[in-house]
Amino acid sequence: MPWGRSSVWRRGPRVAVLAFALEMLAPPVPGQEPGPLALAGRVVDARSGEPVAGARVAARALGETVTDTSGGFVLPAIPPGPVELDVTAVGRPSRRLVVRAGTGLPGIEVRLGPEEVRRSEEVAVVDRSLDPAAPASHLLERTELKGLAGVLVDDPLRSVQSLPGVASGDDFGATFAARGQGFSQAGFYIDGVLMSAPFHTIRDVNDGFSLTILNGEVVDALSLVTGAAPARYGGRTGAVLAATIREGSRERLHGRAVVAVSGLSATLEGPLGPSGATSWLFSARKSYLGYVLQRLDEGAMALGFYDATLKVSHHPTPAQALTLGLLHGRSRWTRQDGDIRRYELHTADAGTDLATLQWRWTPSAHWWGEASAFFARETGRNRNLDGTDRVRSASGQWGARAEATRAAGPHRLTVGAVVRGLSGEAVAHVFERTPPVYRTTLDDAARSREESAFLEESWTGWGGRLHLTAGGRLDHFAWTGEARATPRAALDLRLPGAVRLLAGFGRYAQFPSFAELLGRGGSPDLRAEQATHLTLGLERGLGATASVRVEAYDQRLAGLIANPEADWRLVAGQIVGAETEAPLRNSLSGLSRGIEVTIQRRSARGPSGWAAYTFGRARWREEDGPWFDGDFDQRHTVTVFGSWPIGPTVEVSTKYRYGSGFPVAGYYQPGPGGLYLSSERNDLRPRAYSRWDVRGGKAFVFERWRLTVYAEVLNVLGRRQTRPLGLRSLDVRTGRVVLESDTLFPRLPSAGVAVEF
Repeated sequence: MPWGRSSVWRRGPRVAVLAFALEMLAPPVPGQEPGPLALAGRVVDARSGEPVAGARVAARALGETVTDTSGGFVLPAIPPGPVELDVTAVGRPSRRLVVRAGTGLPGIEVRLGPEEVRRSEEVAVVDRSLDPAAPASHLLERTELKGLAGVLVDDPLRSVQSLPGVASGDDFGATFAARGQGFSQAGFYIDGVLMSAPFHTIRDVNDGFSLTILNGEVVDALSLVTGAAPARYGGRTGAVLAATIREGSRERLHGRAVVAVSGLSATLEGPLGPSGATSWLFSARKSYLGYVLQRLDEGAMALGFYDATLKVSHHPTPAQALTLGLLHGRSRWTRQDGDIRRYELHTADAGTDLATLQWRWTPSAHWWGEASAFFARETGRNRNLDGTDRVRSASGQWGARAEATRAAGPHRLTVGAVVRGLSGEAVAHVFERTPPVYRTTLDDAARSREESAFLEESWTGWGGRLHLTAGGRLDHFAWTGEARATPRAALDLRLPGAVRLLAGFGRYAQFPSFAELLGRGGSPDLRAEQATHLTLGLERGLGATASVRVEAYDQRLAGLIANPEADWRLVAGQIVGAETEAPLRNSLSGLSRGIEVTIQRRSARGPSGWAAYTFGRARWREEDGPWFDGDFDQRHTVTVFGSWPIGPTVEVSTKYRYGSGFPVAGYYQPGPGGLYLSSERNDLRPRAYSRWDVRGGKAFVFERWRLTVYAEVLNVLGRRQTRPLGLRSLDVRTGRVVLESDTLFPRLPSAGVAVEF
């Protein structure tokens, strides 16, 4: 690589200090002291290379300027020698670097955005965000995550709810549905580890709240694959969500603190040691969201949580990286209304811990791989007012994962293996009124093991325009002794006229959980749920920054685990009671079909965002019974997101979500004066969900720090919305029912302040 003036800051503080020392020690040449010079350069987006207009470029005590529409800048009257620059742009991480003025070399180039991958000339880096083996994928980078993040609740998973094809109608939940399948069928990966429920939530309660333990400040990117995921992902039948926790800065100490209506957060990062080969990142959050929720529903509950993230990364050579990651979170929910009985739920505690140790190695442009070890544990304890444990649970996993890739000409072969040790234990009690005594309904513990191996072969031809991927996965669950082989394939063809043809196929399997095998209604005869995904898409580029995409999908489900007798219902005009402890069976099958249309623009200049519409149908049936709408059938889904930089220090964003509503799970129908039991399942739908949010930020840039003020309004139109919670009461003589519901967010303004240095 040629040695230009930009290479000083690329090689870190060590080189900058050395350059400064040499400059100071060099004796002046009489009569040849150069005068002030002009320092010129460009600011561009780190990923796309587009110029960033309106960025502020400041030289310490020497002046400042703003980049023009081409990203260019000129700082006049700069003395020769090392110069420290601060480069900031609204909605992007700031950058501080040391350059040399007066060398007569071409102008410098400053790249803003996610920190650049450091590499040697011999090392090839694979960008998985553009993986052609995942045709139905969407990527959210740090800049977009910041625009989608809420001031009231900064949760990366709520950013995912605004992606095309994602359905959600619950302001209190971080979970979502995609293509007719719920979150329990989605694979949620954190740094390559498949997690179960890394949430601040109430365990064993389906109608509570949930907030991921991931702080938005530490997430580098979120990748969502809504269908036909590649072979490296397994264990679930639905969508795949992969979150990557970023490394700390190896250039300088950087900090950010946020004070918002709902809580506090602080993030610190920087190099460790003088070499610049090691970095650290620490982030923590503390919530007082319970106060806000109590203001919405006075006296209902108190909610508090905290979480912390630590990541230490060491790069002994440009081709290697060793990373230690730790996640820790705890939450407590307390019901505070005075109308609570001693045998009713009063407090709930939940905890999540994750530890990962990862090694990445790229010895050449033809070989690269990674290996990791991990440990995770999720706990929950729900107690009644009298102190009795309603539910106490703990689940854990430990394991190792390895993956290696060999590239040879147009071929690329990837092989990998995962071993997970699984454990689970749970104790549950229920209060019997006659006689008044607690009955133990569950007291089980289990340990088992799951092994997986996958292989994927890719071929690129036609001058890079055609990319074919074929592979498969083999999974084995020791508890049931079942093994499943699941093939995968994908096609990515670039046609003339900026047109891409995308296609994907895959089969997927999800083994039963310990709760389904040993819990209420558990059965040792349960087998893996299965799914087959087909997706076909056509994408057309609209200039350099925009595109339109149309995608059709077909997903077939078999062997879904359910209790067919779990709900009250009418059979031949007679009321039939619910058998909540009836054995679970692989009794459900399903079919989900739909079409998604997305218009998207991603640009470092001007507005960015997308608008998407999805029409889908998800139909289920019990064995050979009649078809009915699935629990996550949402016919019409609209998502809109846009962000606009206004000058160098102001940015506004907006998002809108509409969903025609999931069915109310159960057998209900409208009748004279209310609701009644029905013989048709999932035949009742609530009012459509619709929410429009607006957010804005203004940055104030000082010599060594930056202050950003945020303001947000949720549900701008003040639409009154509810979510159904289930059956509250039933008249067994008439079949009339009363359903319980929660009121969602009203029009809700909030504000926050962030300080960066």
